[in-house]
Amino acid sequence: MKTIKIGILGAGFVSNTFHMPSFREIEGAQVVAAFSQRKEVAEGFTKRWDIAKTFHGEDGIAKLCADPEVDLVDIALPNNLHLTAVSTAAENHKNIICEKPLARNEQEAKEILQIVKKQGVIHLYAENQVFIPQISKAKDLIDRGILGQVFWIRCREAQMGQHSAWFYEPASSGGGALLQLGVHAVETARFLMGKKPLSVLGWTAKLAHSTMSEDNGLILAKYKDSELSQAECTWVTRGGLDLRFEVHGGNGSLYANISREAGISLFTAEGATKLSGLNETVTETAETKRGRIFPALGEHRTLGFVDEMRHFLQVVSTGEKAMETFEEGCFVNKAIDAAYRSARSGSWEPVRDT
Repeated sequence: MKTIKIGILGAGFVSNTFHMPSFREIEGAQVVAAFSQRKEVAEGFTKRWDIAKTFHGEDGIAKLCADPEVDLVDIALPNNLHLTAVSTAAENHKNIICEKPLARNEQEAKEILQIVKKQGVIHLYAENQVFIPQISKAKDLIDRGILGQVFWIRCREAQMGQHSAWFYEPASSGGGALLQLGVHAVETARFLMGKKPLSVLGWTAKLAHSTMSEDNGLILAKYKDSELSQAECTWVTRGGLDLRFEVHGGNGSLYANISREAGISLFTAEGATKLSGLNETVTETAETKRGRIFPALGEHRTLGFVDEMRHFLQVVSTGEKAMETFEEGCFVNKAIDAAYRSARSGSWEPVRDT
């Protein structure tokens, strides 16, 4: 694979924990520039990861996207900045990776998709969970008929809150747990089922956090042949990330526990602050570093980010068809908007695939 020169927009949790460690493991990936709004954050990030060019401030996104050395722009910014970042990158004829969700809502997502199509750039939707090794294996088993006709998929992502304050601000995020976690489950279920849902039933509630958006959500999605998928989304589960999947078919059932007991369970009175080596942490969103904890076994690998980014760079390098594009990202936003409408109406709502 030829060398792909990457400019990364954003220097927060997802960039430091997932994107940069992944790029470091992929031959041909070269991050040449990075942006963060605040100068000290941008400079700290580029120093940490030995990146040559630093951009910051109000014109930083535009300058990075205009840099002739950058082949591919990786957007890891708050959701309210995705539209601006995509538009700026596409107008500079850069290929684009955008972290999930693609947008705050269906209307923004449709506008983003129109922009990249108009400019003719490669667009890659960063839904890491379809690249998780267990999900890849599940898809293989389904396609080979090992489980028979799949009729029910359950996805659960539970944790205690989010990493940054902007997630709790609707103007920045677009929504709460239903959006931020539900996008994973909707797309992973679609990927495994091999078809798009036609209608959804949604529920939201604020049960524990004094946030403006919901801290709990549930999505039931119906498919053409009466199959069902279930997405459980909560910011009110103690003990760190709880990520699991079930797939049920006429000939068998598959269970995948991605976090917690799937790795290492540890009890320590010492505290986990000594787990501070490169890519050595405690499972995402853990509240405590003492007592029962779950050391993470390279979350950028176990959560699919390395395989995701390797696939994306291969697409840019060879022109092969991408597994996840803004087409998929836009559909997910449509499904999530339908779930919010359902939560208000109390009825099943159609997913408008137009």
